Amino acid sequence: MELGDSSTTWGPLALFCARLKRIQLASGVSQASLAGAAYLRKSQMSDILNGKIKRLPDWDVIIAVIRTCFDYAEGKGRPMPPELRDEEDWRRRYSDLEHDLDTVARPRTRREVLAGWLLADVTDPFALEVHRPVQPDTPHHDLSVLPAYMAREHDVELERVVAAAAQGSSEIAVLVGGSSTGKTRACWEVLRLLREWPKPWRLWHPIDPTRPEAALRDLPSIGPRTVVWLNEAQFYLQAPADGLGEQVAAGLRELLRDSTRAPVLVLATLWPQFWDRLTACPRAGEDPHAQARELLSGRDISVPSAFTAAQLQQLADVPDPRLALAASASLDGQVIQFLAGAPELLARCRNAPPAAAALINAAIDARRLGMGIALPLTFLEAAAPGYLTDTDWDALSEDWLEQALAYTAAPCKGVRGPLTRIRPRTTSSADTAPQSAYRLADYLDQYGRITRRSLFPSADFWEAAANFATAYDLEALAIAAEHRGLLRDAACLRKHAAAQGDITAAVTLIVRLHSLHPGEHEPAQWVAEHAALENPWAVARLLEALREADAAEQITVLASRAVEHAPLDDPSAVTWLLEALREADAAEQITVLLARDPAGRAPLDDPHDVAKLLAALRKADAAEQITVLLARDPAGRASLGDRLAVTELLDALREADAAEQVTVLASRAAEHAPLDDPYDVAWLLRALREADAAEQVAVLASRAAEYTPLHRPSAVAELLEALREVGAAEQITVLLARDPAGRAPSTIRMASLSYWQRCGKLARSRR
Repeated sequence: MELGDSSTTWGPLALFCARLKRIQLASGVSQASLAGAAYLRKSQMSDILNGKIKRLPDWDVIIAVIRTCFDYAEGKGRPMPPELRDEEDWRRRYSDLEHDLDTVARPRTRREVLAGWLLADVTDPFALEVHRPVQPDTPHHDLSVLPAYMAREHDVELERVVAAAAQGSSEIAVLVGGSSTGKTRACWEVLRLLREWPKPWRLWHPIDPTRPEAALRDLPSIGPRTVVWLNEAQFYLQAPADGLGEQVAAGLRELLRDSTRAPVLVLATLWPQFWDRLTACPRAGEDPHAQARELLSGRDISVPSAFTAAQLQQLADVPDPRLALAASASLDGQVIQFLAGAPELLARCRNAPPAAAALINAAIDARRLGMGIALPLTFLEAAAPGYLTDTDWDALSEDWLEQALAYTAAPCKGVRGPLTRIRPRTTSSADTAPQSAYRLADYLDQYGRITRRSLFPSADFWEAAANFATAYDLEALAIAAEHRGLLRDAACLRKHAAAQGDITAAVTLIVRLHSLHPGEHEPAQWVAEHAALENPWAVARLLEALREADAAEQITVLASRAVEHAPLDDPSAVTWLLEALREADAAEQITVLLARDPAGRAPLDDPHDVAKLLAALRKADAAEQITVLLARDPAGRASLGDRLAVTELLDALREADAAEQVTVLASRAAEHAPLDDPYDVAWLLRALREADAAEQVAVLASRAAEYTPLHRPSAVAELLEALREVGAAEQITVLLARDPAGRAPSTIRMASLSYWQRCGKLARSRR
């Protein structure tokens, strides 16, 4: 379906975009200038003007485009068509279109447009992991699904954040408190503010196939007015595999600052210990949660674990037997914990038969030592014998596992049991069906971390973990074993992780064992023979570890495997591998790798990657491969969006004596590089001067002086300085004639005025 087809519901949007294109062409202003005025990338502005969008941009973007066109046309003395000159008419058209797109729906799949569901359709609090309340012994058929809600201090702060999101700004609130203190319920209750909002909101709760994978997959499809529901946010932000948690955190940060998708609201919950871990100041050289810390810091809302005496008195007067029971029977004001069934869970654990108790304790130890929320049944079955005495083990029946699981899964007065099966959300064939997994009740998870803190699991636990834990969990368990002095168990866990493709575990295994047994290379030999080769970056890291362990024979084994089988479609990864091979003196393997023609296979759109590959080929004396790469015209095919990367490619081409390619890239950059950021333009001017591209310097300087946005005084000051350095006195005059001091925001105009005056005197002195 074409966007411009007026017979579709997107036709009006395409027509509106075409009208914007008309005003841009009539004024003569460049797309780059419009992008700078609207704080967008040039590609985004191009998509808007050409109708390649699926949702209406914010009014702030539209009005910035319109006013920039008016100002530019006025400055150039260009007449504007009368039907395009009325700003109020633009506003009316925008409002009408916004209403049409909000109310007219067309059949489409969820993935084609927006992630999540309409908030009006989200009516089951338990699907969003609100705890089921404990039920009274005497049935009451007229009770609501959830007990009546009593707002507390944290609810006031949470409502303030949600109200700001409803008004149009992207916000995040992180409720921090212990298990079963009411964090998720508070988030559920505050949704009423958005349900009542005239414009419909959506809710997105990523969980399948895993929480971080679902989040990373669907983040790009989140649209405006969406609630991002991250209950137990540690599962999203602390995922260790390949930095998945940090990727999710970075994606959420980008979502919150993307004005084209505002407003969005992120509602997250965390236990205090996970908050501390994700926001702690990093140690020197280590910063595993840098993105998460930036996302979370200053966004926490503390949720108290107990009700005050006055609040307990109010609860006693509420006509709900569940609340009355909780107010009278809970200890130390822990009403929410009582409602969530905490006392029943503890009683179920205290009175558990030996086999059921063994499963529960194995699950608690697994969670506190680093395993994820989904505990494989195979692991629990293999670990349980280590928690049973010989007498208890001998007394078990043949169906002991089924009986124990039935006991742990039985609800406690309507609340989930201590250990319950996780039901897969998707149906799979027998060959691809995930293995059965069980989840420990949240309250027992937190309770067990305290009560079993000083206990060491048995050998059966570690063996079961090595054999049945998922690849995501093995490194965390290895660290836990290492901290307890169980070095053999830690090595075994890392060996299994390496066998599943975790190169980080393989590197750590080599380093640890080399420090303990410097002359023993058997572990290194195993890694060299079995390590996965899909990721050249990881292979390069492994080669470096082997070199530091003086494992020369193993370097040869791994290098020979890598150069024959490693993929070559990522020039940056190939660069890493070439560098590692060169540092390992693996000349024969470098020859084999070059014979596979990495220069002929490398994508050329990223100038940073191409520059690094050129440098690596030059260090490897690979003249033929350099010729192949240059013949593919990297200068003519490189993207110009990243000024630092363009500069790197210019330098690499100069060092490769590719004068013709230097000229091509310099000309393209001078004529077509985006002008939306004066800092970038200044950087590129200096790079062109370093490349002795005087003509291209003049072209870029002229474009910059006439079209660069002037709303950021410090950035324009940097551009003026760069123009002075490259001797562009006439262009300085042109730029100053556009009155940058007068266009600066009034709050900082006076602070910047002296700089403009100095630059003006400089320009006059050069004339």
